[in-house]
Parts: sequence; structure tokens; C-alpha cells
Amino acid sequence: MEWTPEALKAEIDYRQAALRADAAQFRIARRSAPPKRSWWRRVGRRAHPKVPAPRNGHRDAA
Repeated sequence: MEWTPEALKAEIDYRQAALRADAAQFRIARRSAPPKRSWWRRVGRRAHPKVPAPRNGHRDAA
């Protein structure tokens, strides 16, 4: 297919309109979502691996 200047302009306008509509939809979705916690808060408050309870501080005898 040969692209004429009018066809190129129409295609670009169509794609830009689609991108703008998608960006507007994303902004609406982002505003209505609860705020995302920062990465630092997520790292500091993550669940830690379960470690066996400390005994009396000495290795158990056999």
C-alpha cells in the first residue's frame, strides 16, 4: 500500500487520539486506586522467614 501525505496524517491523528484516550483512562484508574506504598515501606515491613526459637544459648548436647 502506498502512503499519501493525507493518509499518513490521518493515520498519525488516529494513533495520537487513541494514545490520548488510553492515557486519560489510565489517569482515571490511577486516581481511583488507593495510593501505592513506597518501595522502602514494602521492604521494611515484609514478612521475615521463620527462625527456630533460641534455646539457652548453647548447642544441645547429643
